Amino acid sequence: MRGILVLHNSFKLRGAKALATTSWGIAASLGLADGENISFQTQLALVKSLTKHIHIPLTVDIESGYSNDPLQISQNVLALARLGIVGINIEDSNKDTNALRSIEQQCTIISEIKKVLNENGFGSLFINARTDTFFVSDRPFQATLERAKAYQNAGADGLFVPGLTNIEQITSLTNAIDMPLNVMAMSNFNSAKAAFAGGAKRFSLGNSLYDLVVNTIKSTLIQLES
Repeated sequence: MRGILVLHNSFKLRGAKALATTSWGIAASLGLADGENISFQTQLALVKSLTKHIHIPLTVDIESGYSNDPLQISQNVLALARLGIVGINIEDSNKDTNALRSIEQQCTIISEIKKVLNENGFGSLFINARTDTFFVSDRPFQATLERAKAYQNAGADGLFVPGLTNIEQITSLTNAIDMPLNVMAMSNFNSAKAAFAGGAKRFSLGNSLYDLVVNTIKSTLIQLES
């Protein structure tokens, strides 16, 4: 948690206009692996603390929603909205099966979130629909395109596709949908400038900063031992 606040202050000095949490970083700060190994109540407490200490908009990675029940997930998002966050990432992975949810299931979840937010005065909260097609599908681009259009129709405000690194595919996808595209830094893809030139509107660092810090600590320890 302290590390997140240090990063926030560093980003603020560089002119950052918003802060997005990473589920990997949140879990790692608690000594856990990524993948909903923390409870939603733990997530809620962390976000509550963050909103008290930062002074720029905050968007939160809620993994798969900490449930497979659309009603429960929508209530989780509502609880976060009441803390003042401006957006969420929600992915379509089913943590119980280690596979993707069906398109119909994820669309139901997105629609229910949008409905509950609208009913409670939080209609402007940004729903960034993440799909993990590039990690699990044999035909990832086609699978992504199909899910992107479905999620857009269900009420998503943006599309997040980690693993998408091909600039031509980024451009093709942005031309095919009517919502902003979010991509993520990977070991072979670390140029936000190239991603934006291809049509992406958001470039996430994911766990790259955490990995950099850990590797720096490891290198320092090795040097101290030698």
